[in-house]
Formats: sequence, structure tokens, C-alpha cells
Amino acid sequence: MSFKLFQAYILLTFFRPVELFMPELGELRPMLWLWLLAVITSVVAAAAKKEAGARPIHFKLIFGLWALIGVSKLLSPWSGGTMEAISDFSTSSMLFLLAALNLTTLERLKSTMNAVVLAMLLNCVFGIQAYHTGENMDKLVLRQTAPAHDNDDPSTMPDLKTVIPALDKSGWFLWRLKSVGFLADPNDFAQVLVMTLPMLWGAGWRPDRRLNNLVRVIAPGALMVYAIFLTQSRGALLGLASLLFFGVRKALGTTRTVLLLGSMVAVQLLGNMSGGREFSGKEKSAEERIESWVIGLDLLKRNPLFGAGYGNYLEYNYLTAHNSFVLCFAELGLLGYFVWMGLIVLTFKGLNRTLDQLPAGSPAWQTASLLRSSMVGYLTCAWFLSRTYGPALFFLLALCIGAWHCAVRSMPTHQVPAPLLSIDWRRDTLRLMGLTIFGVMLFVRSH
Repeated sequence: MSFKLFQAYILLTFFRPVELFMPELGELRPMLWLWLLAVITSVVAAAAKKEAGARPIHFKLIFGLWALIGVSKLLSPWSGGTMEAISDFSTSSMLFLLAALNLTTLERLKSTMNAVVLAMLLNCVFGIQAYHTGENMDKLVLRQTAPAHDNDDPSTMPDLKTVIPALDKSGWFLWRLKSVGFLADPNDFAQVLVMTLPMLWGAGWRPDRRLNNLVRVIAPGALMVYAIFLTQSRGALLGLASLLFFGVRKALGTTRTVLLLGSMVAVQLLGNMSGGREFSGKEKSAEERIESWVIGLDLLKRNPLFGAGYGNYLEYNYLTAHNSFVLCFAELGLLGYFVWMGLIVLTFKGLNRTLDQLPAGSPAWQTASLLRSSMVGYLTCAWFLSRTYGPALFFLLALCIGAWHCAVRSMPTHQVPAPLLSIDWRRDTLRLMGLTIFGVMLFVRSH
């Protein structure tokens, strides 16, 4: 019962039919009631089984991050919103906890990944329909003025009442696919699609079954890639490149993989996949991002321990950091950055240990491998997007931790290798903190 409620909640979190088709039901707060039922039944079930899909250290880190968010806000010049900050982060932290309570078996883990795949495919179908027909385009397509027309007279723009995104040849607008809820930004939508692609592969790919692979993997995958194309998210394109590089490098070799990536870049340039927005650091929005990173470094220098305070970045700059790592150390300081980065490092090392210790090709090994790819793709996008506290990140972390737990669970207690249980993450976290901060400083100075 608890897992079915959890699975329904996950499906409706990523695909939100109430907001899309029945907004009048929103006043009844159906998602809140479903969440409450899922939490209550999950806590009871976990207590009865005395099992959760995460270790105590994972819960300590998530609660530590929650506490530091409140402290950073309390110690900042804008301390009045401390409780609001804690409440705001509760969406992500509670999603993490709910997933950690339920993802205790490999079957549950795979079923949850399949629910995410189904939800994102539905988002793609309705989003692409909106782009090509105009139906629900106010909810599923974002209109932005194209860079070439930023300074033009608005009175000369086309009549928006008659414009369908796919048929618009005026060149005035960028039409960017999105969804609703926490995927209402095209970049968020594209980032989660990048995260979902490896899960799609795991859900449907079967060796030597061509028709099955065509219907269940290749065609849906092409649909997702097309949706990413329609988001015109440059960060997502780099996320796709990272998936491709790490996913096929062993099969093709490094040289062939690099050539394939080069071909993808050429296709991107010819197809104008970024909507005329360059990847160059001299492009206007890229320059603004670099300037924002300078602000982030300055905020860290001003208050190295607790930062500028959760949600306060925009008090110092009109743009957000456009980098999840910069946003974290700027708002939460080194203490918050250590906890946030520590959760990521611990999770990633758990996946690596799983892949090292399990027989290659076993079900638990395959699931861990796919989730590691999802994490690589997501974090690549996160380097260019301010998604430090987003629900998708913490849900993905819970999935990856669940994969580690299932790997341990799949072995008899007396045969579990010690390296799989003992993970030294603190030293690597400090190293990665220094590396990312130094990398941002180096990039800023070079531009």
C-alpha cells in the first residue's frame, strides 16, 4: 500500500494532469493529501520492517543541509524569511526522505524509474503537441524574444493570437518547450529529460530484440531528444554530450566518441538547436553569467562560513548564479557547500563501489550503471543552471542511494565486501569543493 501511494505520488509529481487539464481542482490540494498519505504509510511500513533505502549518514546530511539553510538565512541581513526558507526546501528534502523510505528493493527501484520515464514521456507528448498545434501552449511553451530582435520596436512584432510555435517563421521569438510544476522552466524540463534517458534505456532495452528496442527505447528516446531540442537549452545539449561520452566510450573508443560528439556539435550549429544563442563566452547571456559568478565568489569572500543566506543571491545581483555549485557556496558558505557536496560525493562513490564490487552485467550492477549516467548528465547540466535545491536533484540522489542499498541487500550478510560498506567521502568532498571553487575562479579570470 505504501509503495503504491509513493509510486502514484512520483508519477503525478513529474506529470501533473491537475495543473494541465483540471486547474479548478487545485484548490482541493490533491497532491498535498496524496503526499500526506504516502508519508504516513511509508513511515509505518519502514518502522515495521526496520529498513530504509539509505544509511543514517544520508539522513544526517539532508537534515544538516536543512538546518544550515535556516541558519544561513537567520544570520543574513534578510533574516525575516527563515521559516519560509526552511519550508521552501522541505519540498525537496521530504521527497528525498519519502524515496529513501520506499526504495528498499531492486524491483521497487526499477518500478520507480519506470514511473519517471512514463511521466516524462507524457510530458513530451503533450508538449510537442502544444508546440505543433497551439493547444495548451500557454502552459507548455515559453515565448521569448529572439536575441536579434531585443532592441526592435515591439509594435512591429507579429500578431500573437494567430501564432503557432511550429509555424512561426517571423524570427521574432524563441519558442521553448516546458512543462508545469517544478518543470515550468525549459531548462529544468530539459535537465530532467537528460536525467531520464538512461532510465528509459534500462526500462526497455533487451539484447537481440530489435522490434522491442525500436518500440520501447529508440522511438521514445528520439521523442525525448526532440523535446530537448525544442527546449533550446544549451546546458541540456552539454548534458546529452556527457551521457554520450560516458555511455558509448567503452564501446566505440575515445577517438570515435570524440568524432561523434564533434558531429553532434556540427548538427547543432546547422540546426540552430540553441535558438541563435551562442555557446561563446563573448555572447551576451554568457557574459552575464560570468559576471554573476564574480558576484558569487565575492559573496563567499564576504561570509565564507554561512554565505549570503538561502535565496538571497538576487538581493546582490539581478541574475541568479546560473551554476548550482556557485549558488550553493555563495548562499550557504563553505559549511553548507560541504554538506551539499558531501551528499553528492557520498552518493556517487556509493555507485562506484557498487559497480566495482558487483558482477558486471548483474541486475543491480546494470541499475547502478544507468543511475550513474543519469547523475553525470544531471550534474553536467547543473554546472550551467541554478538548481542547487531542486526536487529532481534530491530525488535522483535518493534513487542512486537506493541502488547502493539494493547492491548490499543482494548479497548474503557474510559476503558483503567491506569496501562496499565503508565509504570515505569527507576528504574527497573537500578536494572537490576546492577544485570547483578554483575552477570557477580560473574561468572568471580567463574571461
